[in-house]
Amino acid sequence: MAVDVVIAGGGPAGATLAILLGRAGLRVDVYEARRFPREKPCGEGIMPGGVAVLGRLGLREAVGGRALSNVRYHGFGLTAAAPFARPGHPETTALAQRRLRLDDALVAAARATPGVRLYEDAAVEGAEIENGRAVGLRVGGELRRAALVVGADGLESPVRRSLGLDGAARAPSRSGVRMHFRLPPGRTVADNLEIFVGRGYELYAAPLPDGELLVAGLGDEGALGGSARASLDRWITSWPFLRDVLEGAAPLTAPAGRARVARRARAGFAPGAVLLGDSARASDPLTAGGISHALATAEHLAAVVPRYLAEGDRAIARFDRERHRLLRPHDWLTRALVEIVRRPWLAHAALLSMRALPPFMRRLVAVAGAAGLQPPAVAAAPARAMVATAASSAPALAINSATAQNATLPQRAESP
Repeated sequence: MAVDVVIAGGGPAGATLAILLGRAGLRVDVYEARRFPREKPCGEGIMPGGVAVLGRLGLREAVGGRALSNVRYHGFGLTAAAPFARPGHPETTALAQRRLRLDDALVAAARATPGVRLYEDAAVEGAEIENGRAVGLRVGGELRRAALVVGADGLESPVRRSLGLDGAARAPSRSGVRMHFRLPPGRTVADNLEIFVGRGYELYAAPLPDGELLVAGLGDEGALGGSARASLDRWITSWPFLRDVLEGAAPLTAPAGRARVARRARAGFAPGAVLLGDSARASDPLTAGGISHALATAEHLAAVVPRYLAEGDRAIARFDRERHRLLRPHDWLTRALVEIVRRPWLAHAALLSMRALPPFMRRLVAVAGAAGLQPPAVAAAPARAMVATAASSAPALAINSATAQNATLPQRAESP
């Protein structure tokens, strides 16, 4: 049976897209380089815009997590706070949850979705190009054909590279590292995302379920020095509030991170292919929008794919323009804040402004929280009917049978 869409990457973007396309009646194969459950360095904050997508997917309870009421910025002797919930919208909230749990919930839903097959331990080598058009993915030396190729394979995306869409760095690179701690019995912390702005770095502390605490550090290239753990310890020690919270806490995970936390493709699509999530645009995690943007843009792409199958590349070109429009306010805010935190005097002035002008800070938090990312206007329900018309506008694409796939790939496939 022909496959409509092949997706490289089973993270939040790829899994969400697969769920929605499968529910719309399409046949989708997902290839993931690793095996779930997996640990992945991540800030582990799901902003309100992403929480709303989980609700629409019916996965809010499955993901779980700890609701975050407020964000608090600390720095230069100042503290400024604002709620995540927007006035008149008490249901809007942020969540803190282990990436391990989020991925598991999404992957389980994808496996249970008719029409979706998930292959693990299946490293994608890149997109296959024929006559200037992507026609499938190269996996384990074999071609997996489909009408649409989706690269949701992360910051160092092989699909993006194979399509010739790698973009040049726009700014000096920044590095991030994270650890998890279990707090001593009886010690509780408020439902706040705490952000500590130091000289050349920021620290993030988010309370997780079961008495765990995420601590993540972010700084300019070289800020972590020769030892990520030593740098984290030094930064933690410089903040009495955080030092006291972590006194007697037991480390649960070793430091893990990324040497480059931002990347941008020079274009988000090519003939027959589209990039999604970090492979398309990974903005600096200072504003914690990565997971929410992956979920929201996957939802928007899912609504466009049936139109793509009927009319071709014009549909994904429109999606890419809409994605830029939706994420532009967040991009502007993130770039501005990265420049601000690099200049202590400017960071001090910004914190003063946020504390003195609560409506201004609430607006910043709303932009950072992806509160303006509305669901797509058109649902992808009649997909199968539209696929039937696609043969008139695109050549038929052959694909190996599920039996042949399972025999030649060293991974487990979940088939409906």
